[in-house]
This record gives sequence, structure tokens and C-alpha cells, in this order.
Amino acid sequence: MYGNTHISIKKGLNIFLIILFALSGCGHNETSLPDANAKTKEEIHTESLDTEETATVEYGDRIQQLESTPIPEPLAVPVNTERKDILYHGTDDIDISLSMHRCESDGENIYLVYGDAGELDLYNMPTGSDEHSRANIDNPEGMVICHIAIDIYGNRHLIVAGNNYEEWFIWRLNENNQIEKVIDITDYFEIRQMPHWFVVDKNGTYYLQWVISRDGVIIDREGVLKHKFTLKSLETRWTYEAAVGKDGLIYIVYCDADEKLRIGEFDTENGSIKKENTLLCFADDETFSEMSAGTDTNLLLFSPYSGVWAYDHDKEVLDNRVPLSDLGLTGDANYVPLTFLPDGRLLLLEKSGKDTRLKYIPAGK
Repeated sequence: MYGNTHISIKKGLNIFLIILFALSGCGHNETSLPDANAKTKEEIHTESLDTEETATVEYGDRIQQLESTPIPEPLAVPVNTERKDILYHGTDDIDISLSMHRCESDGENIYLVYGDAGELDLYNMPTGSDEHSRANIDNPEGMVICHIAIDIYGNRHLIVAGNNYEEWFIWRLNENNQIEKVIDITDYFEIRQMPHWFVVDKNGTYYLQWVISRDGVIIDREGVLKHKFTLKSLETRWTYEAAVGKDGLIYIVYCDADEKLRIGEFDTENGSIKKENTLLCFADDETFSEMSAGTDTNLLLFSPYSGVWAYDHDKEVLDNRVPLSDLGLTGDANYVPLTFLPDGRLLLLEKSGKDTRLKYIPAGK
């Protein structure tokens, strides 16, 4: 009895070993032999350390490179409270008043786009100077320079047209007023008219808007269309001025059904105006013909009826800072607001008889 049991156990053990051997070979067509090129644990560990060290060095170099890349700083122009009245000497027959809404300043210079139809060009006038000169942009194809915007970092951007206003481009200029980058925006022009408003925010996003329809487009810094907008899509009755504030964001003067003028931030990501409940609004009979970044407030505005206003939503400031009666204008003169300078002064063009004067009127603090 015990002998038979012993034989049964032995047979069971043999069967178990056979099954175990078969399982150990599953997935292999032939018996595996030791690899002569196989690496030891020590070699694998050493290579792992080398790879980790190399990756760490490369990552460190990348971080160092990113940290060494200069981050642009906004223009830092001291506030100027000096009032100036300069007799302007034109060196050609071009009417400087045609540069209204197409005049910008980086503090050191004033840049103007103006000229006869078909002969628009960019001109440069040092701040406080009594005359201008051409910027002498290398323009072999004879593009018509139509508009200018200066971002908060002092970079100059132009809208130019070619082929009888059938093609439209944005030029970015370098510090020598030469073309640094060209962006084709022809496909975004449904009408062959120059935009009345052209601004660029702190992220390089462009805002273009036409004067008759108030339609507009938002284009990113690489020329990709982000949004098209209309008065209907903005859910507003009318829009007036557009400008970039001290904070580098775009702001719009608009009115709704109650006819009161308000200022709202333009949301470039959604193509809409951020309308906030605020008591900071202007009377329904007010109007503005110039708006720019302020010094102590986010925005400065000029009204031909009431003078200079300072506005800041966060600080709850709405102040008729320089009334029209304090601008020092000649009674019978015609005047045109050209721009606000980064130093807080309004640059006003006054024409009286044969004389043309440039008035620098302090408005910032």
C-alpha cells in the first residue's frame, strides 16, 4: 500500500516538473541563451547616472537660457508739467492736421502719418521741435503708409497698403525705423478702407476698427485672426474712441440704450466689451476725439467741448482735469488734438490765420 502511494507521488512530481518546465518556456520558440552583450546591473546603474546628469545639465542650460532672455519693460517716461507753445515750421505743403488719429509718441519722438491722397508717409518730429522730417523707411515697392500704433514698450507698428489698396499689411519697425517683420492681413479687409482705429496691446494683439460701420477685427501678434466684431456682437449701441491704457489693455468708449458714455475693457480672447456696473459714466452730450494712456490714471481723454478728462476704473477716478477754458486756446483759432504724450501732456495743433502752433498742455500727474 505504501509502495503504491510512493509511486503515485513520484509520478505526480514528475508531471508537475514537466508542466513547470513547459510554463517556463511559454512565449519562446527556442531556449534562451545568455546574451554576451548583456549589461551588468553596475553598468546599467552607471549609465543611468550619466543620462540623468546629462539631462540635468541640458535642462539647466535651457533654464539659464530662458532666464537670460530679456523681458521687455514698458516705457518709463517721467511726467512733464511744462507747458509749451511752439510756432510750427512746415517744410512742405502737407497739412499736419491730417495726422489726427494717426499720431503717436514714444516720449522722445512724435510720429505722424499724413500726406495727400496716395502719398501718405511716416514722419518724425522730436518732442519740442518746430519741424518734421521723413522717417526714410526702405519702401522699394511703394507701399502707402496709412496708420501707426506704438505699444507700451515703444515699438512702432504700421498699417500699409499696396496694389491700389487691394493688399494690406502690418509692418513692425526696428529702432532705426526699418521693417523688422511683415504680416499679411489682406484677407481680413472686407472693405478697402483704412481702419480709423489701430492699437496694439501689451501682448502684441492688434485691434482694428472702421469708422463708418464700427466693424472691426482682432488679430494676434503672428497675424492670425482671432475675432471679427460688430456693434451687434458687442451688444452696444455705438462705440467712440479706442486706446490702450497704462496697464497695456485695450479700452473702448461706448454707449448703450441709456445714451450714457462708459469706458469698458475690450476682451480680446472673446471679442467683447467687459461691461461692469459702474457709476463712472459721462453725460450723453459728451464726445471725445482723442484717448491715450495716462500717467497717474489708466486713461486720458480729450473732449472738444469740455477739455481733458482723467479716467481710472480701479481708482474710481472720473475727473475733468483740464477744462477747455484752461487750455489757453486762441478765441478764433481752429485746433486739432494730435495725441497724448507718455509724459502726460496733450499735444494740440492750433491754427490761427497763417500761423500753426504746437501746444504741449500738461494733464498727467
